[in-house]
Amino acid sequence: MDYSVEYRKNGMPLSLFQQNYQDVATYLAYCQACPNYNTVWSCPPLPFDAVRYWDPFNWMYVVGAKIYLSPAVIRAADTAEKIKAIGWQIVVEVKRSLEEKMRELEQQVPGSVSLSSGGCNLCPACSRQRGVVCRSPETMRYSLDAFGFNLTAIAHDMLGIEIQWCQDRLPDYFTLVHGIASTEEITGRTWEVLNVPFDSDKCEEGLDKSASNR
Repeated sequence: MDYSVEYRKNGMPLSLFQQNYQDVATYLAYCQACPNYNTVWSCPPLPFDAVRYWDPFNWMYVVGAKIYLSPAVIRAADTAEKIKAIGWQIVVEVKRSLEEKMRELEQQVPGSVSLSSGGCNLCPACSRQRGVVCRSPETMRYSLDAFGFNLTAIAHDMLGIEIQWCQDRLPDYFTLVHGIASTEEITGRTWEVLNVPFDSDKCEEGLDKSASNR
């Protein structure tokens, strides 16, 4: 198999999540340097009041996917073009699957909305580039980073993951950080709808780290 995925989750009150991890000025400046800026509907500038967006919610949960690449895949990506193509294919495959699972979780949690990781990949080219409304508003989800959240710190503190990046080779693993905002706590068997094996030990490790910031 080309890769395997380890899943972790954690959560905290939304107000604390914003206090710990939201820095709009810093991270939206990074977004402005990204080619997705103003060309993909899931990315800034967002077409609504991004501050008031959070008014209905009281809790934020993050779900991390740590995608371990096989040694054979890493060796096969021996040019810059292959690194980009192979890495992109794997990340998008896992991301789309997790997005679908998170939308299923929304159905079990009234008054919730899920958030994705990075720009939307549902369409080959986003209709925003032509000034046309989103083709799939029922399935498109905004990204956490579009609201100025620090994904590196979230992954480290809440999920116990140090994000790796492509350099002159594929990393040992990729990391996706998705979220779900809710009005009430999400507990117990509700999470089973995701149908993924959560690494409970690593989630507890992340919980300890995030709790120390409260």
